[in-house]
Amino acid sequence: MSTPQKQGTHPSFSVLVLVFFFWGFVAASNSILIPFCKAHFELTQIQSQLIDFAFYGAYFVGSLILYLLSAMKGVDILNRIGFKKASYMVCSSPAWALPPLSAL
Repeated sequence: MSTPQKQGTHPSFSVLVLVFFFWGFVAASNSILIPFCKAHFELTQIQSQLIDFAFYGAYFVGSLILYLLSAMKGVDILNRIGFKKASYMVCSSPAWALPPLSAL
């Protein structure tokens, strides 16, 4: 008779740490990229600060869309997908921008 193996929480925790490290790295890099973009693209001060506004505004818009979809369906979408799968989707989202960027 075999005993069922208990799955640990280490894989989920490592994904959580990876996601928050990635978000922190991107947020910290944002303040370095703004002066570079300002010089490279010849932006005004207001235009360069719109980069920061768009970065943090995307969190608000994304969470608002998730809330509205969850409220309309009456079900917690993130709970249905699962945190691990949702984290992988968020981590792979920068790769979705590569095809449009290659057209530049």
